[in-house]
This record gives sequence, structure tokens and C-alpha cells, in this order.
Amino acid sequence: MQNKKQRIRNIRLRKLLKIHTVLTSVFLGVYFLAAFFDPGFLSYDLRQKYNALADDTLVITATVLGSPAQPVVTATAECNSVTGVLSIALNWVDDANTYTYDIDRNSLPLVTGLTASEYTDLNVTVATTYEYIVTANGPMGPGFAESVPVSVTTPAGCTVTATAPQVSILSFGGRGVDSYDGMPRVNDRRPVFSGTTNMSNAIIQVVIGSANGFAAEFFANANGYWEWKPPSELNSGNQTFTVTAIDPSDVARQAMASLKFGIKKKDDKIGESSKQEVSIIPTPEEGIAQSDRELPIRFSFSVENDNRTVRQGEALKLFLLIKHLAKRYHNTNIPFRFSIVNDEGNAVVSVTNEELLSKEREIWKLLEMPMYIAAGQYIVRTEVLFDNVNVSREDSVLITELPLIRLGGEASITYAEIMRNLGWITLILLVLLLLWLFMFIREYWMYLQALRHITERQFIKAGFLAKRKGVIR
Repeated sequence: MQNKKQRIRNIRLRKLLKIHTVLTSVFLGVYFLAAFFDPGFLSYDLRQKYNALADDTLVITATVLGSPAQPVVTATAECNSVTGVLSIALNWVDDANTYTYDIDRNSLPLVTGLTASEYTDLNVTVATTYEYIVTANGPMGPGFAESVPVSVTTPAGCTVTATAPQVSILSFGGRGVDSYDGMPRVNDRRPVFSGTTNMSNAIIQVVIGSANGFAAEFFANANGYWEWKPPSELNSGNQTFTVTAIDPSDVARQAMASLKFGIKKKDDKIGESSKQEVSIIPTPEEGIAQSDRELPIRFSFSVENDNRTVRQGEALKLFLLIKHLAKRYHNTNIPFRFSIVNDEGNAVVSVTNEELLSKEREIWKLLEMPMYIAAGQYIVRTEVLFDNVNVSREDSVLITELPLIRLGGEASITYAEIMRNLGWITLILLVLLLLWLFMFIREYWMYLQALRHITERQFIKAGFLAKRKGVIR
């Protein structure tokens, strides 16, 4: 019986060996047939197999960056008596774990995207105290390490020579323009441009070439810092960004700079960069800025609410005055887009409608503020959407919370204030409830005492006692 089972197992094993031999022969035949028609295939495959057997150890070298170190900043006021230049030099120790640096002056941005561990502030005046804070940004995100505020006062006896208006483009797409290898190129279709000018609160006009046709006007802050993010996505390819800074007190004082940049296509490699050189070209021209010379429309734009403030759910009053209009657009209907933009550059409210254009026309627009918009500071943007250009102007607005209870005059209580003080309100209501319960219990106890207390007058009234002169029975 056992011999019979053994013979059956041997027969099955021989069948399996035959099948394996046939399949192996077929595969080897196909393999050598491919090698016969393509000799390079056999040599390549043999090299790959040899390398796979030989390289049994894989060595990986990586550098792990730590958190950025806190910058220790030194600030020195310098007065050059020869050139008449007054400046404040900021220096700190370079850190290998830091990607870029941002500088705030007097709690306002001064410059962003610095790659060097030093900066010279030329937009200063004599006998003035300035406070600086340097923030180190790591490769994984912004604001990892912030320096201790450092203050410096410029000398009062410095003789300063008036300098020509200047404007510069310092960062593009979150990086300093000098940190790119060749022409700056990014995948982000809405990259942030930023820079500085030596004119406080300067009028900033920006233009991106005809490929996209974007133009905008806004204001720099008191430090001369400006920042702009395109309202919509840019086209891919190489383009030119031009910025013009205008002195608000003297429009003849202007400065201009340009930056050639590229927007990568989706299939471009991340590390790929153009071999063209970065071009930041100062091209000042007196009288007319480039954006005004090329645009089909120039208009002023402002928020007309008191103190540029509006409550949630109320209407925002916008006013536009068309100052210049190209002849071909007279008495034509052109789309206008009104947007409320948050601090990240994204529109939280956007309304588009057509307006009839004519020179010197005044346009009033009421824009309802939805109840869901959080209170805070926002930018109001108006865009005129021509076929080949997008012209925009901006103004600021403060959105406040809608009052829940009006106390008369300007006094009011908002829903957010009630929620913030809900703990105190609950405690006060609980104390009042306990006080009411105490008074109620006291009154009830007095009522019960009154029911139990029987007076002589009550007995006489009930007929139990007869009233006589001085005698009561």
C-alpha cells in the first residue's frame, strides 16, 4: 500500500519537473532571441544584475536641519558726512538652519525674504528712534525664531542730502530674488511680489506684461514696504513685472524697477531653472508712470463709510471716479469686479457687474457685507476687466461685529463680546438667582408666620370674643 502511494507521488513530481523544464526553456529562448536581435539588451541586463548583486550596501547621506536660531541683532546708526547719507545698519550671526529673514520696523514690515544676515535701512530721518525685530524663517515654515526688539536713535546733528526716489523688488514667491539660480521661476500661479521704497506711504503701481495684462495701484506702508499678490492666476511662461513708486506729496518724484520671472508649467521639473540672468532694471521716467501710460483707464477708488468701517451685515459704500479713458472704450459696458480680500490675498466676497464707461463718470456701489465674514482689517479691491488687461485699485476697510444689544448712542454690545464674557455673565446671573431664591424663601417664611399668628382682633371679628368697655370675654 505504501509503495503504491510512493509511486503516485513520484509520477506527480516528474510531471511538475517536466512542466518547469518546458517553461524555463521557453523563457530562456525568448530571452536569448531578444538578445540576438538586440545585443545591447543582453549586455545591459547582465550589468544590471551584476550591479544589483555587487551593491548590497546602500549609503544615504542626508542633512537634517534643526530649528532656526534666534537672531541676536545689533543696530548702528551711521551718518556719512561726505555723502550726506543717514542709515541704520543691522547685523546678526548667520544661521545654517535659517531659510530667509523678515524685518519689522516699529511693528510694521520693513523687508521680507532676506537671505543675507545683514540689512541697511536708508529710509530714516534724524533724531528719530526706530525699533527693529528680525524673524528667522526655517525651510518648513515662517516665523520660527524672533529676535529681541532692538532700538536705535539716529543722531540729531547729521546733515542729510536729499536722495533721489528709489524702489526695489526684493522677494518673489516667498524668496529673495537673489537666491534663485538664474531667472526666478515658480510653480505658484499667484506668486507674491514684495519690495521697498525710500518714500513713506508711496503710491505703488504694478504692471505685468500683456501676456496676463494685470495692473494695480495701492500704497506702501510708513516704512516704504509694499507687497502685491495677483488677483487671479498668471499664465505660464516668462514675463516681466514692473513696479513704479510715486511720492504722494509730489507726483513728479517717481522711481521704477522691473523683474523678469517665469511661471512653470505643470510638467516642468521642480529643480529646473532658466539660464537667463535675473533682471531688475531701474527705469525712472519723469511725469508719467508706465502703468498710467499703457492702461486704457485711470480711476480713483475709495471706501466712503465713516472711518472706513462697516459692520457685519451692513452695506459698504464704494466710490469710483474715472479720470482717463481710452477713446475706444467710451460709452461701452465693461465688467467691474468688487472683492473683499483677506490678509492672505484671497477674496472672501466677490461681485461682478457691468458698468457704462465715460470720462469723469462717478460710480457708486453698495456692497453688502455677509454676516459670516469675521471681524478684522480687509482690503477692498476694484478690478476693471478689459479683454487684454485687468486694471485694479485698492483701499482698506475695517469690518466690525454686528451689535446684539444697542444701549443708545454709540454704545452697544456685540454677540462676540457676550460670548467672550459668558463666564462672568453666567456667574452674575447665578448670584442674582441665589439672591432671588433667598428673598423668596424669606417672604414665604414670613407668610407662614403670619398665618400662624392669631390676634385678638381676629377673634373678635370671628365672634369668639365680645367687645366690651375695657373687658374682653
